[in-house]
Amino acid sequence: MIKSYETLPDIQCEKPNIHIPIRQVGVENVEVPFKLESKYGGYHQLIANVSIRTSLDENTKGISMSRLLLTLKPYLDLPLKQTLIKQILEDICANIGSKNSFMKFEFRMPVITKSIKSDNEFPIYYKCKFEGQLFEDNTFKFYQGIRIQYASYCPCSAELCGDLNNKGHKGYPHNQRSFADILIEAYPNTLIWLEDIIELINKNIKTNPLPIIKRIDEQEIARIAAENPMFVEDAIRIISYALDNKKEIYDFYIKCSHEESIHTSEAIAINWKGITNGFSEKREL
Repeated sequence: MIKSYETLPDIQCEKPNIHIPIRQVGVENVEVPFKLESKYGGYHQLIANVSIRTSLDENTKGISMSRLLLTLKPYLDLPLKQTLIKQILEDICANIGSKNSFMKFEFRMPVITKSIKSDNEFPIYYKCKFEGQLFEDNTFKFYQGIRIQYASYCPCSAELCGDLNNKGHKGYPHNQRSFADILIEAYPNTLIWLEDIIELINKNIKTNPLPIIKRIDEQEIARIAAENPMFVEDAIRIISYALDNKKEIYDFYIKCSHEESIHTSEAIAINWKGITNGFSEKREL
């Protein structure tokens, strides 16, 4: 028996007026529930903002946007990981009849964080993302991204305050709420947890924010800050060195942003590893 909707006209089956291939077409800002395994055991039940795109040849007018979501739907009960994203992209190419496909999951992942001196724990929700891209030759690229907050205490301000103190006056160094946006590509068949990246950066950028701060914590934070003042150039060099020396990481791209407290602008620095055919100035986070 023929279903009624099977007899409906479908304009997408017609030929386009202009025969030009489209690099990517699809959907974005799609909210979906998904499951993510934690390095520390168990699974997170999270919500992701998803983008799905695929290529379109010069002889096809359009794609079924709903087919992209229908392809994704059966996988939402499975733990999201690199191999699963590759499988989804392969299914998208098969279902749409395309040569290339792309997918991005953006989400917030909780990490329980302990106060530096007091015995208090509370989650920090880190902005994270997974990106996967499948090419015509079956090459698969997978990237992991994360935004990490830190505090940057200005070396120039600290030096000037020291000069004031020597002259019998008082001054307090200013500091900024700062962020590092990091995108990494691991070597093939290598596992890097998002939690690994967080731990690595927090270990090297020592001025980390905390959810719960008692007076004993705040005093220790002030001590650490005095020992670790940094410009945005210092911060990105510290992070670049840390990532470059982690053997599992094949390539990386970093953008550091310091939200200035006495300037009307933000200070930024961008860096990438610089490997052949790797990340470059063309990349945007």
